[in-house]
Amino acid sequence: MKGLLKNKPFLYIVAGLIVAMIPLLVEMDRSTMTMMNLIVIYAIVAIGFNILLGYAGQISLGHAAFMGLGAYLSAYITANYELPFLVSLFLSGLIPMVIGLILGLVALRLEGHYLAIATLGFGVAIQQTFKEWIAFTNGFSGVRAATPEIFGFALREREHFFVLAVIICVLLILFAHNLLSSKTGRALIAIRDSEHAAQAMGVSLFKYKLIAFALSAFYAGIGGSLYVHLIRYTEPNQWGIDLSLNLLAMVVIGGLASIPGSVLGAAFIVFVPEFVKDIEWLQNIKNVASIFTGVALVLVIMFFPYGLARIGSQLKSLFIGRPKHTKPTKGVEG
Repeated sequence: MKGLLKNKPFLYIVAGLIVAMIPLLVEMDRSTMTMMNLIVIYAIVAIGFNILLGYAGQISLGHAAFMGLGAYLSAYITANYELPFLVSLFLSGLIPMVIGLILGLVALRLEGHYLAIATLGFGVAIQQTFKEWIAFTNGFSGVRAATPEIFGFALREREHFFVLAVIICVLLILFAHNLLSSKTGRALIAIRDSEHAAQAMGVSLFKYKLIAFALSAFYAGIGGSLYVHLIRYTEPNQWGIDLSLNLLAMVVIGGLASIPGSVLGAAFIVFVPEFVKDIEWLQNIKNVASIFTGVALVLVIMFFPYGLARIGSQLKSLFIGRPKHTKPTKGVEG
C-alpha cells in the first residue's frame, strides 16, 4: 500500500477518478460546471506550457495562438469534414505541434528575451490571421462548434463534458510524467539548470528545446479543441496576449516544474475573476481581475518562488528555518 501511495501515476489516476465523480456527488449550477471544465482545460494547456518553461527553461508569449489554432481547427473539421470528435481533437493537437516544430526551428535559435519577443510576434501574427482569414475563421463574426459526440453519445451536459475533459487531462498528465521521468526529462532539466553544463555532457540543446516547444504546442491545441466544444463558440479576440500572459501566470503561480502546480495555477486563474466580481467595492475598477492576478504573480515570485504546489515546504523553511547542512533544491513535480 505504501508503494502505491508513492506511485505518482497511480495517484494521478485516483485523483482523476475522484475529481470526475464530483458532479455526481455535488449538485452544481451550469456556471459552476463551466468553471470546473475551464479549470481542467487550462490545466492541460498549463501542463504543456510547464514542460517548456518549467522544465526546459524556455519562455513563450504566444502560446494563446496555438490554443486558438486548435479551437478553430476542431470547429472547422467537425463542421466541414464530419469526422468524429476524437479524430478532430487529435488533429487539433497534431497540426499546432507541427507548426510549433516549424516555428521552433527558427525561434529556438534565440535565447532569453529575444525568444520571448519572437514568440510574441508569432502570437500577434496568428491572431491577426484569425481576423483576416474569413474562409477558415469567419473573421470577427466567429464560428460555432458542434456538440461533441463520443461513440454516438452527445455530450450536451456540462457534467458529461467534464468527465471527458478529466479523462483526457489524466492521460496527458501520465504522458507528461513518463516523459519527464525519462532521459528526455532529465535532459530538459539539465538545459534549464545550465545550458553550458548540459552541452558539455553531450545534451543536444536544440533537439530537446524543440521537443519541449512542440509538445507544449500539442497540449495547447488539445486545450483549444476542448474549449471550443465546451463554449460552442470562438472569435479572434479570445486568443491574444492577455491569454498568453494568463498561461504564464498559471505556471508561475502554480509552480514551475510541477504537474500538480499547473493544475493549481489553472484553478487560481479561473477562480480569480469569479472571486473578485463578488466583492462590491472592487466592481467599479476596470480590469480588476488582471490587476489581482498581476499582484499575486509578483507576491508569489517574491515570497513563494516554487509556487502554490510547494507552499507548505516553503512556509516551513520560512518560519522554522532550513538546517545549515542542507541546500535548497529545485523540485520536480513536487
